[in-house]
Amino acid sequence: MKRLCFLTACLIMVNLVAEAQYSRYIIIFKNKKETPFTLANPSLYLSEKSISRRSRQNIPVDSTDLPITPAYIESIRSVKNVRILNKSNWLNQLCISTTDPNALATINSFSFIKATTPVALRVMSSSTYDPQKDIELEEPFSRLNRTGSVSANSLNYGNTFNQVHLHNGEYLHNLGFTGEGITIAILDAGFFGYKTNPAFDSVRLQNRVLGEWDFVAGEQSVNEDNTHGMYCFSIMAANRPGTMVGTSPKAKFYLFRTEDVSSEYPVEEQNWAAAAELADSLGVDMISSSLAYSDFDVPSFSYSYTQRNGNTAIVTRAADLAAQKGIIVMNSAGNSGASTSDLKFIGCPADGDSVVAVGAVDATGAIAAFSSIGPNGAGKRKPNIVSVGVATTLAGIDGNPESGNGTSFANPNIAGLIACFWQAFPEISNMNIIDAVQRSSHKYNNPDDRFGYGIPDFKKAFAILIKKSFNGTISNEKCIVNFNWASKVDKTMRYEVERKTGTDTGYTKIAAINGTSSIFAMGSYSFRDTIRSLSPTVVRYRLKQILPGDSALVLLDSSISITSICLTNNDIIVSPNPFNNNINVVVNSSEPIQKISIGLYNMLGQRLYYFEGSKPAGLYSHAIPGAGLPAGGYIITIRDNRKMIYSKKIVK
Repeated sequence: MKRLCFLTACLIMVNLVAEAQYSRYIIIFKNKKETPFTLANPSLYLSEKSISRRSRQNIPVDSTDLPITPAYIESIRSVKNVRILNKSNWLNQLCISTTDPNALATINSFSFIKATTPVALRVMSSSTYDPQKDIELEEPFSRLNRTGSVSANSLNYGNTFNQVHLHNGEYLHNLGFTGEGITIAILDAGFFGYKTNPAFDSVRLQNRVLGEWDFVAGEQSVNEDNTHGMYCFSIMAANRPGTMVGTSPKAKFYLFRTEDVSSEYPVEEQNWAAAAELADSLGVDMISSSLAYSDFDVPSFSYSYTQRNGNTAIVTRAADLAAQKGIIVMNSAGNSGASTSDLKFIGCPADGDSVVAVGAVDATGAIAAFSSIGPNGAGKRKPNIVSVGVATTLAGIDGNPESGNGTSFANPNIAGLIACFWQAFPEISNMNIIDAVQRSSHKYNNPDDRFGYGIPDFKKAFAILIKKSFNGTISNEKCIVNFNWASKVDKTMRYEVERKTGTDTGYTKIAAINGTSSIFAMGSYSFRDTIRSLSPTVVRYRLKQILPGDSALVLLDSSISITSICLTNNDIIVSPNPFNNNINVVVNSSEPIQKISIGLYNMLGQRLYYFEGSKPAGLYSHAIPGAGLPAGGYIITIRDNRKMIYSKKIVK
């Protein structure tokens, strides 16, 4: 018993020593009781844009959105030697800083506290900062000397063309979708020098950086920190025509520093969660993050492969909650694919069910050996997609293009294009945008653990969502076929109606209708086709939307059954055309024709056949023998007395 007591005392002393080494903690609350905020009035804690995003996607405000009970926060704030660093309403927790064991004891005595968890050691003394020190990179950078332009495109990409072109991203840009109206929050380790870097001239002049915050240092500026976020930012936002143009050069941005490159502790996950929640409350549309968590400086904090299951890590739970609020959450897959240990698998938050995890390929589409693999710890498909993360063009500190490797760079490259894609279809929910992107990818029908669904193709994705936006009907009334439809269209696009009857060998275009909208938007159109048939038949129709570049998308393919003779007064049919044997001439008129003449001529005007007779009221049919005629073109004429009532070219 004495030995056991001594051992217990030793363990208590060890725990106290270990506890004393920590300086930052997460305080988790049991509930949100007595909060003055309500779900009925979210404008008190969410921006108008944030509420609008939820409303547009039919996402209700729920209890996770409610702020932490203010009385709980004030109770923590009143404890001596405690500083509140940040908070997460979603997870109902605070991050605090303290080195006072008595303060922790006081906090743990509160009845509303669920748990107190250390997340970082004491703040270490900082050494001289090196802005070139980076994270998540597979290989060092190299300077790019090549320049050039692509004159066939609306943007003069220069060095970034290949990483855009792999995804047919220029298709979106050429249609005018460059990210305008989309707001992206970038969560990273710093954005060193972005306020003076020439690559960001446009974004600065147009005031498209809407805000910034350093969750590591607790200050407003992120301009003096690590370069990693600046590199990622440049892949999306740079605008130096002929040198480098980013994938979403007209988007708006929030820049948040959440990663401390000097150490690796779960406090950075909490920073990420707080930043994502702030981004949501400000109304962002997307989050782009090139960070991954699995191994920490204190091994007991690390996440095993089975724990990287989409539901365990703080950062993953926060990322999935962000997606539940209607945000598209993009994250790099990680650069440990060549590892022989469990580290080769995807990190956090890329393991999240609703997070788009991005692996790396080169500009030819070959997978990068370093790109982390899937599935996640629960067996879910990961990565989701891949993009150019080998020799990716980005802006250096001086604004000139450099080349670097890493899934860190693949992620913003494709995130920027997804922003442009969502600009074209803002009415589509975040998860349906992701679904269309994945469906467009080259391995969608045969995904694997390295590519996921593969390389997205935005020309295909665009067609997928146009077809999704389409609604239309086709009906027949007394031999009049009516089309009514609506889809997204603009003046650069047109519709074509094609028809095939039972005697036709292929479809014939019978109408072309141009888009009338000056902007890409839903438009309503109609078309009427008059059927001419001597007997009941089936007529097949196709409605196509012709996109820029003359790619055709079949919107409607339908058959109409004609159950009666479809001829009107003064109607004439000559069939078939082309013909092989007899040529059938049918004339329908309510009045008799005393003298009707039918002639067949070759293209030189020589008459080959002539008939003259009379026609009673109603249907009249006459057959012209054509079996012995050579192949070529002919003219059929029909006269009422001497008056020409019909002339048409036919072909054998």
